[in-house]
Amino acid sequence: MKLRQIEYFLEVEKTLNITKAAQNLYVSQTAITKQLQLLEDELGFLLFSRDNKRMKLTEGGAFFKEEALRLMQQYYLTQQNISAYRYGKTGCIHIGFIKNLDASLLLPHLSAFRARYPEIEVNLYGHSNQALHRHLQSGSLDIGFGFPLKNSRFQYRAIKSYPLVVLASKDSPLAVKKKISEQELDTVLFDVRNYPENGSNDFEGLLMKISCGYGTAIVHQFAEKNRFQEYLVSIPLVPPCEKTICLIYDERENKTRGLFLRDAFCT
Repeated sequence: MKLRQIEYFLEVEKTLNITKAAQNLYVSQTAITKQLQLLEDELGFLLFSRDNKRMKLTEGGAFFKEEALRLMQQYYLTQQNISAYRYGKTGCIHIGFIKNLDASLLLPHLSAFRARYPEIEVNLYGHSNQALHRHLQSGSLDIGFGFPLKNSRFQYRAIKSYPLVVLASKDSPLAVKKKISEQELDTVLFDVRNYPENGSNDFEGLLMKISCGYGTAIVHQFAEKNRFQEYLVSIPLVPPCEKTICLIYDERENKTRGLFLRDAFCT
């Protein structure tokens, strides 16, 4: 069974006249007649009957018509999907981000991307910075949002820099300070500037320990908004210091990622 035979059959079924069908398809009557005969031979039943030289769809022809319409619908849909894929307008993109990332950094861009490319599926995953780079390296992630690593083969595009603050328990003697230096900190459980070389991957567990007075953390300013904030204070670090969140990717070819880089985070 060939696509051309199905197209010929559907056109003849629509016109019930081989001459008109041939004119509409810009082919000869002989070509249509031959292909219909080959199709009937393959199917094992007649598609049309002729009563006083008038064509009529047989019971088998009516059954085949429904199948043919489904086949052609799927064919045209496949053509559209292939065309969309060729130009990167459909597919799937896997995006990773460090846990506790500032939502305002990513959500507006994701919403705009979805509005422009609704057929592209976007999957999101939260990881530690180390795990983020591992998944990017394995190819299970297409793009990441995190911190640069030294001697990395990835491309890093700076997105936004955030001032650093110290998180401490509200019951800590440090809680009364309006600003604080590193020299005033005794027990630093986590320092985002050294991440991920030190510090726990369980950020919620870390915040709980700080809330109980086990120590402090130096983090991005956006991290002060968390589920334990009623137990914590955020103190600006002096001298002022910033750390940058980067968009992370490699040079492997990926059409959907290219669209995201171009349209969602264009420079």
